[in-house]
This record gives sequence, structure tokens and C-alpha cells, in this order.
Amino acid sequence: MKLVSILSEGQRFAGVLEDDRVFVTSVPGLDVAIAAGIKLKDQPGHWRKVSSVQFDVPLRPGCILCTGNNYKDHLDERLPAAHTVNAPARDLEFFIKAGQTIASLNEPLRLDASIGTKIDQETELGLVVGPACPRRVSEESALDYVFGYLVVNDISARDKQVRFMRDGSSFMVLGASKNFDGATRLSQYVVSTDEIDDVYNLDLRTYVNGELKQQNSTSRLVNSLSRIVAFFSQGLSLQPGGIISTGTPGGTGWGQDRELGGNGQIPPGCTPARYLRPGDEVRSAIGKVGELTFRVE
Repeated sequence: MKLVSILSEGQRFAGVLEDDRVFVTSVPGLDVAIAAGIKLKDQPGHWRKVSSVQFDVPLRPGCILCTGNNYKDHLDERLPAAHTVNAPARDLEFFIKAGQTIASLNEPLRLDASIGTKIDQETELGLVVGPACPRRVSEESALDYVFGYLVVNDISARDKQVRFMRDGSSFMVLGASKNFDGATRLSQYVVSTDEIDDVYNLDLRTYVNGELKQQNSTSRLVNSLSRIVAFFSQGLSLQPGGIISTGTPGGTGWGQDRELGGNGQIPPGCTPARYLRPGDEVRSAIGKVGELTFRVE
């Protein structure tokens, strides 16, 4: 099932998307529906043509939980993140993107030197947390608490992310480099888990102006999705409707930036990536999950 949020007279309503029509319910938001276990098609509502409604991103949580370093080719295309000095090897990378970084659908990314001058795109699979996920959930049962999936583009300011010491060593700053207006892009709908027969066999691609820049598969994740959910649940109570972004593969602009430790590696079948420029159109697509598109100004 494809689940959406519709804007009407300043309010959000949950809905179900089917081809060129959408079932608009009276439920005040998809997060409410997920938390309460509401079956949307059983609710009062009406069918409307897609062309007659205004969609918003499906969810707007207060923050997005993110992990990185999760595809080997992204690790291989650039310098190691802090040379593992920030956390034990057993720990996943963990950072947060504020909810206000989530852009509306079709909202352009507006470049501004104050947010950074090396702005990069990162297509990622996003997990949507379902209800009643316990603290310290086990890896074996973690995916039972995933409600669905969506496409995420984690836009990053690499010149603010990568910092060098006088001795040539480096460290990563994942605050300002990940948090600015429009830095998080979401697809139009959430796909419920029952629609995905094998979440570890999804193609992931990024196109900039129609040219393929990233091409990989969730079969090559370094850390399983179940491990990611279990990891975040160790310290946090995961809220229904929350989003966990699971990292990007190789093919980023960073990988081509020798100044910041890129080594020029290019994924098979792709053309060399670069940082974003005004006039670019970025399309992120994940098989069976969906896609998102945004323009750069």
C-alpha cells in the first residue's frame, strides 16, 4: 500500500494512493494512523483524482535518525571517517537531522554560500518505524517494528563535514554539514512492508540531469536493516512514524573531490559525480519503493 499525506485548508490528512486516484481520509496525519494502527481504507473518506489534491511529504517527524558508512563503495571512494577514533568499531555512525530540514515536495534546493560551497546528494533507503517498538529490541525481531519504506536524499555540505588537522589527519562534523534548510528530501509516499518481498534486493540509483551517478543495491549493505533498528533502539524509544535513514553508496561528489580525500572512484555504469550546481535536477530512485526529484537553484 502507498500511504500519503494530503494538505487541505492548512491541515494534513492521511490517504492511500492508487494509480491516478487517492483515498483522502479524515485521519489527521499519517503519523497518527501509524501510531494508532488505523486501517485507512476503513475510515471515512472519499476518492479524488491525484491532479485535484495537494500532497505533502508523507511524514514530518521532529528529527530523522541517520547512519552512514553503510556501503563499501562509499567507504572506498573517500578518506575514512575520523579514522574510527570517534567510536568503537562495533558502533554504527549516528547523527540526527532536524525535522525542519525536510523540504516540501517539489521545493527546490536553494544554494547559499552560508550553508556550504560543496553541496552533495546522497540517495538512501529510509525506514519508517511502526508502533510499540520496545527499547533494546533484538536484531532478530527488529524488522517486525518497521512499518514501511521511503526514499531519502540526505543532502550534505562536504566543506563543513570534512575537517583537517595540522598533522594531516581528519575528522567529521555531522551537525552543520547535515542541517540546513532543504537538506532532507523524502519521496511522495511510504510503501508498507507487505509490498516489498525482499528488502535486501532493491536497486538504488541517483541521476543528475539524467546521468546516472550512483548505482548499487541494498544487498550490499554493510550493516543489516535489523541491526540498524536494534542499534538506535539501545538508547532511544523509537516513535511511530519516525524515520531512520540507512546510508548512501558510492558515487557522490565527495568521491571525486581530491581536496577532501576523494580518490576518483566511479561506480560501474555511472559517470563521475560532482557537487550540485544551480540548474541541476536530481532524481533518487529505489526499486519498488519509489523516487523523488528536486531542482537546484
